[in-house]
Amino acid sequence: MLLNTTEYPRFRFGISDAFKKGQQVDYVLGEWDLEEKEKLKERLEVSSEIIRSFVLAGLNNTMNAYNGK
Repeated sequence: MLLNTTEYPRFRFGISDAFKKGQQVDYVLGEWDLEEKEKLKERLEVSSEIIRSFVLAGLNNTMNAYNGK
């Protein structure tokens, strides 16, 4: 199926900015340290809440509730 548009809501899961310019690939594909692994569970839980909110409450309500957090 093709949408023929780039105008659709997206969920972006950031990678942080704790890498040097040009080192994004190494940061994303490298080994996770213990602190990153510990944060993952919480971030996945929040991500699940955001997705549920989008489906049940809509885009605007979800953006108001979660953007900037």
